Amino acid sequence: MKIKTPSDNLILLPMEVLPKVKNASATELKVLLFLFGKKEAAPAEMAQQLGITPADAEAAFAFWRGAGIFEEDDSTPKKAVAPSTSLFRSYDSHTISSYLDEDTAFRSCTELVAETFGTGILNKNELSSLLYLYNYVGLPAEVIGGIAGYCKTKGKTSMQYLMKTALSMYEKDGIDTYEKFEQYMILLEKRNADSTRLRTILGFGERALSAKEKEFFTRWLEDWALPFDLISLSYEKTVDNLHKVNLAYMNAMLKRWYESGFTTAEDVEIGDAKARAEKTPDASYGDSDAFFDAALKAGFEG
Repeated sequence: MKIKTPSDNLILLPMEVLPKVKNASATELKVLLFLFGKKEAAPAEMAQQLGITPADAEAAFAFWRGAGIFEEDDSTPKKAVAPSTSLFRSYDSHTISSYLDEDTAFRSCTELVAETFGTGILNKNELSSLLYLYNYVGLPAEVIGGIAGYCKTKGKTSMQYLMKTALSMYEKDGIDTYEKFEQYMILLEKRNADSTRLRTILGFGERALSAKEKEFFTRWLEDWALPFDLISLSYEKTVDNLHKVNLAYMNAMLKRWYESGFTTAEDVEIGDAKARAEKTPDASYGDSDAFFDAALKAGFEG
């Protein structure tokens, strides 16, 4: 007969956990016990067995990792962190102080963000957010500082906005070095300049674009990389035919030009002349009612 004693199947916790417990949430305590019991588990497995989301599991692990209780295998590449984890539980004050005292790059980062946002001294939660980006996500200090500057140009100087922006850039655009950040800023500047120029052509002013309008802008300027002269020509032909701006009609016209390899107004004129000579009005490229009729039949498909 085998007798089970209280010493069997124990979960032992280090004494270092005790000072951290007061700052831990119920979810973080669940994850702590689970990992000390299983030693190793994927976020999805923890989430399933504990009844939490994978994002909550990763955030809880980040709390204990920041507290110095857990360490990750350095050979395991870091995964992109979902923006939904931006409101993770904070690092404890001792860990934050240690980084401020011992890590010059992190300390400089916090000073730069405070100066950029004009907040004076950052509070514990704000410092914890920056440490999360720096220590857990792995963003270099200069990238975090650069993103803070970008946020300020948009009139956003909250730590929450900085977190969401940084995590989005990291996850969606792969921004994890300052070189990539600089290249991304150049791309954004070009996008904004092109969008402003296109707004001027269309007479849109400063109003916010609809989702469909943004889709057309992106298609013309980025996917198809159409020159502005060609977009302007499609605008003029659209207004001449419809007596108003119609982006779907412009898109149908531009699509035909793009698929025909036209890149200049001269290309369009030659194409129109060729279509007329061949007596195929439905193949016209934008200067006849036949094109409008064909576009209507196609429902201005993109």
